[in-house]
Amino acid sequence: MRTLVVDVLLVLAVLAELICVLGVIASASTFERLHYSGATTSVAPALVLAAVAIRQPHPYTAPVWNALFVVGALFVLNNTLSHAIARVARRTEL
Repeated sequence: MRTLVVDVLLVLAVLAELICVLGVIASASTFERLHYSGATTSVAPALVLAAVAIRQPHPYTAPVWNALFVVGALFVLNNTLSHAIARVARRTEL
């Protein structure tokens, strides 16, 4: 049962990434692309973190902490980077 849940979470993570990639491809403006690229670092990594946490027999093992750090870093750094890119894009628009 545990492996089935892990597999479902990983499939959902891949589907979330595919939807975001299709959104980036289909979007018309830079700001829409930033919107979809932001979702790539929040939805799928959270699903992968959940899969890693479920896969490990004890929740305080190194892989869980590593995944938690990576998800946190992706979430914080992508928000900062998206904001900086949006500011530069806004300046070049004006």
